[in-house]
Amino acid sequence: MNNNLKITHIDIYPFNVASEHEFRIATMVISGAQNVLIHIRTNDGVDGWGEASSFRAIVGETQLINLAAAQELRDVLIGKNPLDYASRVRELDAFLPLNSTIKSAFDMALYDLASKHANLPLYRFLGGEKRPMETDLTMGIATLEDAGKDALKIVNQGFRMIKTKVGIDPEEDILRLKEIRKAIGPDIKIRIDANQGWDRVTAVRCLNEMEELDIEFCEQPVRRWDLDGMKYVSERTSIPIMADESVFSPEDAMAVIQKQAAPMINIKISKSGGIKNAIMIANICEAAHIPCMTGCMSESGLANTAFCHFAMAHPIVQYFDLDANVGHIDEPIIGGVTIENGMINFPDDIIGIGAYPDPDFIKKMKSL
Repeated sequence: MNNNLKITHIDIYPFNVASEHEFRIATMVISGAQNVLIHIRTNDGVDGWGEASSFRAIVGETQLINLAAAQELRDVLIGKNPLDYASRVRELDAFLPLNSTIKSAFDMALYDLASKHANLPLYRFLGGEKRPMETDLTMGIATLEDAGKDALKIVNQGFRMIKTKVGIDPEEDILRLKEIRKAIGPDIKIRIDANQGWDRVTAVRCLNEMEELDIEFCEQPVRRWDLDGMKYVSERTSIPIMADESVFSPEDAMAVIQKQAAPMINIKISKSGGIKNAIMIANICEAAHIPCMTGCMSESGLANTAFCHFAMAHPIVQYFDLDANVGHIDEPIIGGVTIENGMINFPDDIIGIGAYPDPDFIKKMKSL
């Protein structure tokens, strides 16, 4: 380790990106991304970028909360060695036990910096190698009239997997899924995400009626704290259940596994507080033979590329929901992964995360 390397500056920027469409889930409506960028700089010029995307109804954070928290978290890191990133992340967790998304931005910037210092792509720094990864594209809760048409548009973009949100009106959820399956035919995979919108009885009824539609899995049918309810649902449907909001931390993952509440887990770096904690969750799941998905919120291509590196490095991640920036308008991010016909493609010459904000864009911004 280079013991002389020190963090000298941490810049904090509000980062808003417009989106083509309003996005509706069971617990909130999203219109564009209201994110935060973190830029960590050092005394020898090596730097790292991170990004936080706050979904208030899921993580209990907003952009304003994250901007305020970031200014205090900055004081925890200034003057310290960024290559001891495990210690730095523990210090952030000790200072602010919750607030996972803003901590994930600092964590991401530390990993970007460390892998750049090692002159490696982040997935290599994490011990991984390239492998094929195919993502779905997520659609929000649409009207019955639009559901089939919206799904067909996704298929026409080359995606072979669709994830659609459910969880507001049980009868409409069932009818909407039938319209989607009718529009796209039998060969396209459908995944659903209730975002805690059902109770256990409603979830069982809906999923039993959806079984004929060949649903690959259902994310988070019940409230995040209701592990008994999730177990109840898992035992009464043939559609596999994937825990999402129930798993913020490694301890949460252990609880889901010990309770046998769900046979699958969605690891979101923003939700887990960063790459370090996501690695711990992945290791726990691998030990328990629990297949995982890596998902996203409303990040730009910067954070979404970081998520792809993490997924690349952990074979227990077998499902990919890495479409965060699809549909963003005029996103000022250079480099990063691209998605073609649902396949995630890494540039050959990537170092670190390999994605960063356009310097001309940053020049117009004012750091906090």
